[in-house]
Amino acid sequence: MNSDLNIQGEVSTRKVESPIRTYKRAESVVFCKTKEGFGGLSNMAAGFPLRVSGVFIRTSEALYQACRFPHLPDVQKLIIDEASPMTAKMKSKPYRRNSRPDWEQVRVKVMRWCLRVKLALNWREFGHLLLSTEDRAIVEESRKDDFWGAKVVGADTLVGVNALGRLLMELREEIRRGDEDRLRRVEPLEITDFLLLAKPIRAVDSRPSKGSKPSDQAMDPTRPPEPTVKVPELAATIATESLPLFDEITVQEERTSHGLIELLRPYSEYKESGLPWLGRVPRHWELVPNRGLIRKRKALVGERHGEYRLLSLTKQGVIVRDISTGKGKFSSDMGTSQEVRSGDLVFCLFDVPETPRTVGLSRHDGMITGAYTVFESLGRGSREYFEMFYRAMDDRKLLSPLYSGLRNTIPPGRFLGTKTPQPPSDEQEAIVRFLSWVSGRLERAIRAKRKVIALLNEQKQAIIHRAVTRGLDPSVPLKPSGISWLGDIPQHWEVRRAKYIYREVDDRSTDGSEELLSVSHITGVTPRSQKNITMFKAASYAGHKLCRPGDLAVNTMWAWMGALGVSTYDGIISPGYAVYRPLKPDGIVGRYVDGLLRSRPYISNIICHSTGVRASRLRLYPEEFLRLPIIQPLFEEQQQIVQAFDSETADASRQISRLEREIALLREYRIRLVADVVTGKLDVREAAARLPDEAPEATEDETDPSIDPEAVDEEAVV
Repeated sequence: MNSDLNIQGEVSTRKVESPIRTYKRAESVVFCKTKEGFGGLSNMAAGFPLRVSGVFIRTSEALYQACRFPHLPDVQKLIIDEASPMTAKMKSKPYRRNSRPDWEQVRVKVMRWCLRVKLALNWREFGHLLLSTEDRAIVEESRKDDFWGAKVVGADTLVGVNALGRLLMELREEIRRGDEDRLRRVEPLEITDFLLLAKPIRAVDSRPSKGSKPSDQAMDPTRPPEPTVKVPELAATIATESLPLFDEITVQEERTSHGLIELLRPYSEYKESGLPWLGRVPRHWELVPNRGLIRKRKALVGERHGEYRLLSLTKQGVIVRDISTGKGKFSSDMGTSQEVRSGDLVFCLFDVPETPRTVGLSRHDGMITGAYTVFESLGRGSREYFEMFYRAMDDRKLLSPLYSGLRNTIPPGRFLGTKTPQPPSDEQEAIVRFLSWVSGRLERAIRAKRKVIALLNEQKQAIIHRAVTRGLDPSVPLKPSGISWLGDIPQHWEVRRAKYIYREVDDRSTDGSEELLSVSHITGVTPRSQKNITMFKAASYAGHKLCRPGDLAVNTMWAWMGALGVSTYDGIISPGYAVYRPLKPDGIVGRYVDGLLRSRPYISNIICHSTGVRASRLRLYPEEFLRLPIIQPLFEEQQQIVQAFDSETADASRQISRLEREIALLREYRIRLVADVVTGKLDVREAAARLPDEAPEATEDETDPSIDPEAVDEEAVV
């Protein structure tokens, strides 16, 4: 393989033929979604944190994008501070015209350097993942980008430059050559202005310090990664990079929490589990086939369905659904549902990579769709530990070796034949108790931060509402708007029906290849790839509505909650949504009307204009939207209003962004802690013995005020 790929002007050290390559899917390791089996190869994959020149960076994607702008440290910080790798990438887009002038010439070198940093700082995890691809070609599947990835051509063929995949194969070969000392130290690139936050980037060195005695496992990426003692390290990162870790907890409690974390150590002896997703486990743990722990049970409720509560498997576990709200999807024949008893384990064993949550321990009696698989405990071991273990597997979608068929299904028989680690019963109880206690503490911190976010959003909304309905000059004369719910408005403003400002458009995509956009009350119009909406994906997006920058997109069913926005993207939206285009591009400023329609008076009026049988199923049809009165200042004044409220809300936006990053860190901390504990990478027995006696806290998102109705509607289980 050519060391520099000879792509688009990159310096090459040897002659290479055309950079375009053709790959057969069956003969390759193809990755696309980060939660699939080889998703960790993606730059978008979480769980591979970096620290470069003392700066904490969540993903290699954020690091790569930041390297575009060595001369713009503020932009670099904006990118690095984002919790989501996709959002970090999107944050770079408005500034790409100001990328370093030689970006096209150095971008492959930068990507190679980023991948080496990812390996050096995640030696076991990333090294093992690369080596597990064996000798197969590594290919990133992409719908749009055939430079870094390859596009699908036919049923089993991908064609493209596949630059990222080729760099990963190059790195895999270097690991095989065994030059660990060199790979774990990554020198800065020898290019001009290789800077991070206005400072020269230093060498990244993860080699063990002299005199230390790392285990063979820690130094050998050919074996599954373990034991992972990174939880205390991540805890320290959270403590130094965020607001206080536990906003509503006393100083003494915070000390107790950190003190308990410091007690976690690897076990003294390990053995091979024989399971590719698990690696080694403590020597005294058993490995028991699931059929010795659980058994499948399916009892249809039939005509008795009216006697049962309807349950759903969600990210929050098994919950009781309130049918009266109308949220989500419902089976037309409830009689095909199956009985669930408190203590049963519910699994979604189909479409596993796309399913937000595949396992839940029910604490309710009720019924659930017959598409799921219900298991009852045989009384051996802790059901809570069993759920925690498979939630940890699910968080990283590690059970891909068990998948079969086009829908990535795990056959129940195969699952029952799979082994699960079984610590002694008292140790299982200690694990469950410790993780419940720590999760409760983390949830308190998350809830506190959410409350602050809600208050900051209210503050922003008040500022925007004042600006879009009264303007910037408090001394300007007012006049009655003629509309009772609007009140007075500046004398020189107009009120016009929406039909004189917008027209409905219904342009459709021919092949569905455009960027898929989401419309919600929280984020407005954003690429769906930035959101965690994965269920119920259409087989094809052909026929979806086209939406372009400046268009007003309305989620018809959730407009009454503010699920609308002016798009800044080219893309497609659901055919059930509405798209309105300005009659005159210089007549309305998108950001102004976005803020206006989300203001409380307008949301209240949209409710009045919406129709439907249930409160939660009110629809804002086009004829009703076009009747809405729109306050319209002069175009230049609209621009000034937008600039003013952007400036006045900037501090609140920064605080919200920081709080969201902290929440993301806390969640990452919890995921890693649970995974390391339930798989035996960390021993919690001493820490559990020191816990105070108290009831566990509510689980994550049990009462989340930020639940996105679009996510509820589109991600609701079958």
